[in-house]
Amino acid sequence: MVTDYRAFHLTVIGASHIKNGTVCQDCSQSCEKTECRLVVVCDGHGGADYCRSDRGSKFAAVAFMDCMENPDLIAALSAAATEKQRKSRIEQLIKSIIARWNSLVEQDMRQHPFDEDELSGVSEKARRRYEAGERLQAAYGTTLIGAVLAEDFWLGLQIGDGKCVVVSENGEFTQLIPWDEECFLNVTTSLCDENAAKEFRFCFSRTLPAAVFIGSDGIDDCFAGDERLYDFYRVTLKSFAQTNVETAVAQLKEYLPTLSEKGSGDDMSVGILVNTDLVCKSESVYRK
Repeated sequence: MVTDYRAFHLTVIGASHIKNGTVCQDCSQSCEKTECRLVVVCDGHGGADYCRSDRGSKFAAVAFMDCMENPDLIAALSAAATEKQRKSRIEQLIKSIIARWNSLVEQDMRQHPFDEDELSGVSEKARRRYEAGERLQAAYGTTLIGAVLAEDFWLGLQIGDGKCVVVSENGEFTQLIPWDEECFLNVTTSLCDENAAKEFRFCFSRTLPAAVFIGSDGIDDCFAGDERLYDFYRVTLKSFAQTNVETAVAQLKEYLPTLSEKGSGDDMSVGILVNTDLVCKSESVYRK
């Protein structure tokens, strides 16, 4: 049941951002509704031309929540009987998220046009484009990973880097959202891309997990390979199993700045959907 699951989100500024005096470009949100649980993590791009990516990531999180909090959408996805129906409804959802994000960006541009301080830091090519009113969304570039868990399904959506790690009831760790080969080192697909709808990937399952972790690339870049990342999430699950949820989340929040300082130096965001009863029953799995 949906009520068996809790939803949490955490964002901390990266150690390198603190050192350099730059803003946090990550954003995360979570929500516990009657009919579903929601988490989303967005990571604004760090390059100089993406001078408003901190706003872009916030708008992306808002767009995801605005679109996903519709009970009719949850009911439609739940009622989808065939893969074709599911794919069609998910593709419509993706287009709605992109449209909502673009609307928020356009509203922000109308209310807050670029000033000279912002434009002085971007490349000449980007400056010419922005001054001509072209591809303004690029200044707000961001990735997005979101997950929704309902009574009889869960859905993961992603554009760009970062990872969605799914934990089954028997303790198996997997990544069910297909990886995008266009994401490599500092290159990533983005909500600001003209073909963003085609760059989204997703997974849909009727089998509810024990837990889902969605993390920005600031987290996965701290670990040498997926197994190390899974070990990190195992420790987190063990904390959920051995303490109350508030303590487990507080411990994770306290540790993330240390992880950033010793690891990637980047901003860090994580969203968590967790069935604490299942985690407690399978505690031995997380003692590896």
